[in-house]
Amino acid sequence: MIDIGRGQDQPQRALCVDDEPSTLSLVSRLLEQMDLVVTTADGPHKALQLFEPDRFDLIITDIQMPGMNGHDFLAAIRERDPHIPVIVATGHASLDNAIRALRDGASGMLIKPFAVSEFRAEVTNALERARSRHEAIQYRFVTPILDGVALALSAAIEARDIETGAHCVQLGTFGERVARLLGLSEQERTTIRIGGYLHDVGKIAIADRILLKPGPLTPEEFAEMQRHAAIGGDIVQTHEAMTDIARIVRHHHERFDGTGYPDRLVGLDIPLGARIIAVADAFSAMTSNRVYRAAIPVEAAWAELRKYAGTQFDSAIVELFEQAVDIGGLEAREAAAAAQPVGQSTTSARRSG
Repeated sequence: MIDIGRGQDQPQRALCVDDEPSTLSLVSRLLEQMDLVVTTADGPHKALQLFEPDRFDLIITDIQMPGMNGHDFLAAIRERDPHIPVIVATGHASLDNAIRALRDGASGMLIKPFAVSEFRAEVTNALERARSRHEAIQYRFVTPILDGVALALSAAIEARDIETGAHCVQLGTFGERVARLLGLSEQERTTIRIGGYLHDVGKIAIADRILLKPGPLTPEEFAEMQRHAAIGGDIVQTHEAMTDIARIVRHHHERFDGTGYPDRLVGLDIPLGARIIAVADAFSAMTSNRVYRAAIPVEAAWAELRKYAGTQFDSAIVELFEQAVDIGGLEAREAAAAAQPVGQSTTSARRSG
């Protein structure tokens, strides 16, 4: 995931607040053993002077402290940052204390004296929750940028082959709809949408004489066309944040029975996003006019998907696809356009490129 703040190799940082020097020293040492950078404060007022949103990943604070108790300190922190994880460590344990701390927004509680294993588990859980939230925020920030870049690359493809460019945008839409039916997260849906936009980006490296050839490809030309999947994966894999998108691009021509390319992955070893885009790709390609053949009817394309469910395609994805795509609407538009000439009519078999 792209970190729009600190670099990914920078350690996480904690602010420890306690008026007992021995406790402050112990907590600091334990956190440093977990590879955190630690800042200490001997009271809430000093801690508030040190605190800035996004400066720390975690706060550990005592409850009973002079000048301001931990509850008031926690409330003051929450005014500045509603989401930073705060672990309350106290020797004054009671049900009322625990309930109040949680109500004030504490992420967890440690009872003094605590075991090292308890401390590490509580810190690890708090940081993991914070990391997940941080990544979600980053993804929402970065998504418009990724969308823009992906659509720009699709436009670059479209500059060479106008049908392929529009096809890329359609795949992103179809793929995201299937992902939504599967109940996937916002991040996963976005990954699949952008994977659809970029699935054919490797065709930038394929010669026009092959990409735009109006007739069947020779075996040698077909082998060259197949290279676009691996090339596209390499193009997209420029940052670890793009890994899942790159896997969709690389593997969208794998077949469920293991006879696809480039890596002959089988069944569920094929990334979910690639299995989704494979179905959307086939349907979109079959129902679109191409330089090497005319579109086939929507119902015929749908019959092809059913025919090859379980061999070429994941049958579960095929079942969901009809729900995700307005087949009836497509058939209506198809009927309205039926009177218009569509160019040459050849075979319904699509080029696997």
